[in-house]
Amino acid sequence: MARLKPANVPILLLGTTIALAACGADAVNEAEPDPPYLPPPETCAPASAADPTAFVPCSTGGGIFGAWSLDRHGLPGYDYGLDQNADPRAQWDVTEDKERRDHWASFGNARVTALASNDGYIELTTQDRGVTYLAKVDEEAHAYGGGFGFVDDGEATWTTAYKWRPRGARTTRRFGMGYAEATMLHRDVFASRTTYAPAGDKTWLISEVTLENRSAAAKRLAHYEYWDVRRRPIEIDWIVSGKPLRAAPATVATRRDSRNALFDEQVRLDGKLLGLRRTQLGPAPPRAEPDPIDHYPGDPFLAAIDAPIDAVYTDDARFFGDGDPSAPRAVIERAPGDDLATHPTRNGAGQPRLFVIKSNVDLAPGERRTLRFAYGYTGFAEPWPDVASSATLETTLSEQRRHLLSFATEREPFLHRELAWHASQMEASVGYREYWGRHVVPQGSAYLYLHGADGALRDTALFALPLVYTHPALAKEQLALAMGLAFAEDSRFTYAFQGHGVLDDAVGLHASPSDLDLFFLLAMHEYLGATGDLAFLDERVSYFPKKKENEVTALDHVRRAVLHLLDGVGFGEHGLLRIGTGDWSDGIVLTAPDRDLAIAKGESVPNSQMALAVLPGIADLLDAHDAPLAKRIRDVLPALRASVDATFTGTFYGRAYFGDGVLRHTSKIDLEAQVWPLIGETTIAPALVDSIVRELDDPSPVGAPLEKGGHVWPAIAQLLTWGYTRVDDERAFMHLAKTSLASRARAHPNVWYHVWSGPDGASSKSGETWSSPVTPMTDFPTMNMNVHAMALLAALRVAGIEARADGLTIEPHVPDRRLALRSELVDLDLTPEKLHVEWRPAPNVPRTLVVKPPRGKRLASLTISGTTAPIIADATFADP
Repeated sequence: MARLKPANVPILLLGTTIALAACGADAVNEAEPDPPYLPPPETCAPASAADPTAFVPCSTGGGIFGAWSLDRHGLPGYDYGLDQNADPRAQWDVTEDKERRDHWASFGNARVTALASNDGYIELTTQDRGVTYLAKVDEEAHAYGGGFGFVDDGEATWTTAYKWRPRGARTTRRFGMGYAEATMLHRDVFASRTTYAPAGDKTWLISEVTLENRSAAAKRLAHYEYWDVRRRPIEIDWIVSGKPLRAAPATVATRRDSRNALFDEQVRLDGKLLGLRRTQLGPAPPRAEPDPIDHYPGDPFLAAIDAPIDAVYTDDARFFGDGDPSAPRAVIERAPGDDLATHPTRNGAGQPRLFVIKSNVDLAPGERRTLRFAYGYTGFAEPWPDVASSATLETTLSEQRRHLLSFATEREPFLHRELAWHASQMEASVGYREYWGRHVVPQGSAYLYLHGADGALRDTALFALPLVYTHPALAKEQLALAMGLAFAEDSRFTYAFQGHGVLDDAVGLHASPSDLDLFFLLAMHEYLGATGDLAFLDERVSYFPKKKENEVTALDHVRRAVLHLLDGVGFGEHGLLRIGTGDWSDGIVLTAPDRDLAIAKGESVPNSQMALAVLPGIADLLDAHDAPLAKRIRDVLPALRASVDATFTGTFYGRAYFGDGVLRHTSKIDLEAQVWPLIGETTIAPALVDSIVRELDDPSPVGAPLEKGGHVWPAIAQLLTWGYTRVDDERAFMHLAKTSLASRARAHPNVWYHVWSGPDGASSKSGETWSSPVTPMTDFPTMNMNVHAMALLAALRVAGIEARADGLTIEPHVPDRRLALRSELVDLDLTPEKLHVEWRPAPNVPRTLVVKPPRGKRLASLTISGTTAPIIADATFADP
């Protein structure tokens, strides 16, 4: 191993190279089905090793719904082509009492997340004081989201939203990396719309609507920009499944919508901004106090940035009448706009308002004009924002490129596109939590958007791991927020959080999970080691509740997490860490014969294995800060290792003790108890790898499930990819590709939610996700960040990038020894002859880079910043 450690000199490895030696309204608005969609043949060009940030065409893994392509910005996008309302394959099972064919993808910035539907509308969400929809689609209530418009050419009127498109219209739909785009050609009018979230903390979306006259005669068009006012706060509710309580989804939605009655609402036109102000009815708690109810919701607006305002419409019932988006009454009758001076203040119950701006546009033959609008919100009773200075799409995408992961290999070239897409989806998910004053990547999917809860802390920590490399500043915020999720009284991490600064343990079901300290420590070790941001240890962060007297340094948070693990969680009679109300698996103790006994005396094999992988690095980190605690950690490890070894059955590890002295899951393999021994190199018995491969990995086309024939959970399957790097580079790379979205789309092409995102877990056989009496993952089966974050982490580990307490280790695990990787923190170029590394840790902080050549290679020469360095005796590798 080559160990590079200049004494008391910061290491900025710009250009470190290591050489390796071989070893019309009513008539025209009746939509007709599109022709049957047939995706084009899939192809994928090899990515450029010389410039891995440049994308190449690669359509692998498009499923039946569309095809991957390159957009005009040179970025990957998904062109949705299926007519979902005519093709029965678009339907998917839900627990709600309704048919669903809507498929959606997300884009966003550091403040808002938008959901763009194949039906042509957009829903906008924020997480400021609990996840909230600003424009929730509810067709029965004449609420259609927004992000589309209506066109009147003087003879006919039509909508630009796909679901309500006019007969004969030619359309396209694209889910882009950071935007959504749709076009329509009808009656010689070409209308295109691109909607994106400007970079940073802007609380709005920008829509750029271009109208083009493709006829030989001049046209006067009226364009109506539509965005609804339909706030739905997703307040916490742990029973949202329609099975077995069929009425639960509708009942929960009605209760959440009823919060709007707490406010009176007044619409006003302020210059070129059409906004709505809310006024509280009755007393409200102080804004800073934790509260499950948002008493200070944002005020929505629609602004015409670069468009004339010839009329506005704000009354939902008057605008639509008895019509729908195919023929709203005000449009087909060309009704005059509203006189806002005569519009009284109205109560928010039922959300009676909408925003429509009418713009008249004169176009000569062949002429085009772009109208720009902003839809979003400002803080409760705060001044309207200056949307005119919003960034363009080009500057927004330029900022996004900084946080992508470029991963270019000759084998499985689709990984180049897909891993960059994963990084963009993490950026799209980001929210801001006003109580903690931090940005956060949420877990998403049904947990956030149906239950209203974010968590668990294990996911918050796991997401920080790849962010260390793709977006270090966001990783730091993720960790600081995690510290605020621990109780001041006992340092215990909460299971989840919701609303405005409210901690939640799922009605006591997860009051004392036993794995959260370990995940926090794992993420802190990665961040501090890889970035060298040791000043973070001195920053003060409050425990919960947030107050001055609860502030301690980040170092103290680390110390107390260790002590809570060792003394609070503690060890059971077999020497393993106790299981509490659950370890990685929330439901593990629910499978016990006696749940109370399991909580009181049960022990977790995975937690104990993870501790052996995580705690040595924490001891190294603490050596310079708390030597006695570091020693205590090391003193615990031998006995813990022996206890873990005792759970090995000869072919795999057992899963847990439930307090009755019986080791569970000894007759069938459970993946949860197999990954950490590989990662931590506790005991890498050939029989263990053979069992995983034979029983779980090889039978599945999409990666190893938790149990034979079961569901694949990215949060565990991608940890297996990491574990494989310890023993078999070929197997590690194969598993990275197998667990990809592209592989899922090829294995299950009719499952829409595996093409560009995915759920928390899905069947290895059918590709479909799960539902339970509590959580209907089926009802919101996408936008789960484990799908994206864990793929990025697995790719980084296959590239051989791992943190150590004092720096970074690079040991590539790419079988053909060809890889070009780019990230914000680290760049890597690997060929059969050379390994080139650029690392950008914090300045003026001593760091160590440990380099190990790929298997089958030895170190031949070493150059640091252009200067040849000697290879010391103990840094030479022999051929295996």
